[in-house]
Amino acid sequence: MLKSILGRTLGAAALALFMCPATVSAQQSQFLDTIIRGGNAPGLTGRSIDLSARATNRYAIVIGNGNYSDAPSLKNAVADARLVADFLKLQGYEVKEHYDTSKRDFEEILRRALFDISEDSEVVVYYAGHGFQIGSDNYIVPVDANFDTAYDVPFETVSLGSLVSIIGARARVQTVILDSCRDNPFAGSSAITRIGNELRESETGFATLAAPVNSLLVYSTSPGAVAYDGDGENSPFTSAFIEVAAEAPEQSVNELFDRVRRLVYQRTEGRQVPWESSTLVESVSFHSEPVEITTPTDSGSDGGETRGLTPISANVLTATQISVNAEADHVIGAALEREINLGAALAEALTPAPGDQFRIIAPPSNGRLALSVPGSTQTRPASGTLTTDDLANLVFISEFQQQSGLSYDGQPLLDTVQIETGGQPKTIGLELRPFACDVEAGDYLDPDGTVFARFPNEIVPEDALNACQTDVGNYPENGRFRYQLGRALTSLRRFDEAQAEYERARDLGHVRAWNALGDAISDSVRETGGAAQIEASEEALAHYAAGVERGDPYAYYSLGRELMRHETDPERQIQGYDLMMRALEVGHTFAMNELGYFYLDSDSKYYEPERGLRYLRESAARDDIYGFNNMGLVYLNGMGGVTPDMAEAQEWFEKAANGGHPIAPANLGRMYMRGTAVEGTDLAKAVEWFDIGLARGDAWAGTNVGFLLARNEVPGLTRADGVLRAAKAAALRHPEAVAEARRLLDALPASDVDAGTQALMNELGADLVVDGAFGEQSQQMLNDMLSASGATPPEDRVERLIALARVFWESSPFRVDLY
Repeated sequence: MLKSILGRTLGAAALALFMCPATVSAQQSQFLDTIIRGGNAPGLTGRSIDLSARATNRYAIVIGNGNYSDAPSLKNAVADARLVADFLKLQGYEVKEHYDTSKRDFEEILRRALFDISEDSEVVVYYAGHGFQIGSDNYIVPVDANFDTAYDVPFETVSLGSLVSIIGARARVQTVILDSCRDNPFAGSSAITRIGNELRESETGFATLAAPVNSLLVYSTSPGAVAYDGDGENSPFTSAFIEVAAEAPEQSVNELFDRVRRLVYQRTEGRQVPWESSTLVESVSFHSEPVEITTPTDSGSDGGETRGLTPISANVLTATQISVNAEADHVIGAALEREINLGAALAEALTPAPGDQFRIIAPPSNGRLALSVPGSTQTRPASGTLTTDDLANLVFISEFQQQSGLSYDGQPLLDTVQIETGGQPKTIGLELRPFACDVEAGDYLDPDGTVFARFPNEIVPEDALNACQTDVGNYPENGRFRYQLGRALTSLRRFDEAQAEYERARDLGHVRAWNALGDAISDSVRETGGAAQIEASEEALAHYAAGVERGDPYAYYSLGRELMRHETDPERQIQGYDLMMRALEVGHTFAMNELGYFYLDSDSKYYEPERGLRYLRESAARDDIYGFNNMGLVYLNGMGGVTPDMAEAQEWFEKAANGGHPIAPANLGRMYMRGTAVEGTDLAKAVEWFDIGLARGDAWAGTNVGFLLARNEVPGLTRADGVLRAAKAAALRHPEAVAEARRLLDALPASDVDAGTQALMNELGADLVVDGAFGEQSQQMLNDMLSASGATPPEDRVERLIALARVFWESSPFRVDLY
């Protein structure tokens, strides 16, 4: 029942874990490999690790949570995190410090990690704070966690399994360190955390968690046990860790944590025993090896020196005195890229001499500074005293918050850096101009994206096409521009060209292209199929799985959706649910809508209305048009026990329809047709909304308006207008809507069907009198139109009308990217 109502509900190192030990695993890796191999398509490969070279970048996420709103405070957690952050900085890590983080903060931390972590990164994650286990699953507790119902866990905690999987998919090697499992403030409370509705009790400590390949998970205590906060300034575990690591940072992490375990055991008199889980396939240490800096040379490639997947912007203007930033001593203008080499412009601005020294007094607010290593993709933090040679290799790494391209006002993004030279502070202004292609067609949560993004309904097709064609012309080897050009072409319904651009983007290393190709393969079936839920092919699933392996949250959603919707194997459904939860951790609203749909299906064994409503409300709270439409359905139909409210439903539907939702217009059309709209019955208004929905590919919109015009008189419209709309619906692939449209067409007089055929031919360029007298001229023109599209004219008048409607959709396809 719900499936037909909702349609397709839409809107992803060394890791050291200081927690308590549950199992993630090699099982999922094998599962993805099986799907990828089953796709049997060109370009499909899994990730592999080149053990002949070490990771080139070092990145750390350090989190300390102590000031809890609904749980006992932890006096040492923040101090522990600061101690670890200071140590990692000394070892050359780019450290992201976060203290007293909320649930939304965690979402942003993981989104930031998607952008910052490249596949050749060594990553350390450290967490100090509350954590607990439910069954075999482990959870980190944000400071604003508040558990009122059994369904709160996904929205009030962070799944450790998801965190490890998200970071592990992006990094080369990860070490996760969890100094948690302190007294569980939620012990004894029960929650639902798996795909089913089994209530499980929250327990102290962590369960063991199997590590993804090339990972080390470090828990401050053994499974199910308590880790002590300590009486001094730091916890016993973190004190021992920093003591051992500072003494010999060059030793392997396996040896280091063996020593830490013995030390903690001794100092706690056997009450606390740290625990590790390792799948490392290479030697890892915290020690930073010295890097030789040489004079940079011109790489000669399109768009500047390639660093990872995104080229450093070579489009840096000269340093000048510009009045737009009156406080700056010098202003550097540049194109906005993920990484921008500032060296040449700084040399012009500061005119350094050999032997000069510099110090960064104030870093930029919306990015970080690093030193590039010429001839490699390596960077290291720009800290301490810098030399003239260092200045030549100074790179600005953008960390602007992602925002809607609709908000861009045409002005450059501004930032400043303060550098001390010769004992005098100098303020350097940065004026960063985004590429038009990024503004017009950038994508949300794209691991290789930049600042600006748009949902499919926000793309202005011609503007996006012009912008991306220009930027691709200037930078043909930039995978991001190729992918975004594919988005522009998709919005223009030029699907074959779009797929070619997605393939080029994939070959250039753009991660999101894998998911786009999976969608393109599915959409090739859906192009004339409207809102029908069509099971993805093995080839499409393989592309989604390849995206999952590379850490794309959209691929988590896409593959998870297919497994939850269409798999009958319970284990596969569980894999789908786990992928959905991974997407949820980064705030992906598509996953929230899908899970809401899943648990509100009253025909399903998984029906849990309160749980489903929570997901939909969270999506709508994040301004997702699909969440808007779903909330409209909730109030329209009284779903999940909600009291029906027509005014509330209409308001939600209007927000969704005005935002571009493909099915919301028909929902409004039915309200005006049935008299449940606030204004009462208005058939002309109903036709307007139905027509908008039909143009967006909603077969039910065409079927509904066909019946409306067959049974009612609407000023300015005839029965032939209803016939042609019903025919368009019958040419789509939604089985129930198609069956009803055909039933209507079969019941109509022959003259009405022929009049509808003439009206449809006029839409396709003919100039016929619509009179239902299907004479020789009408027949010949019909034959010509069908033959031109490669179709044989059927003898049955209804069948020939529907065949003509297929020609219409081929010439006027709808936005499949909205489904």
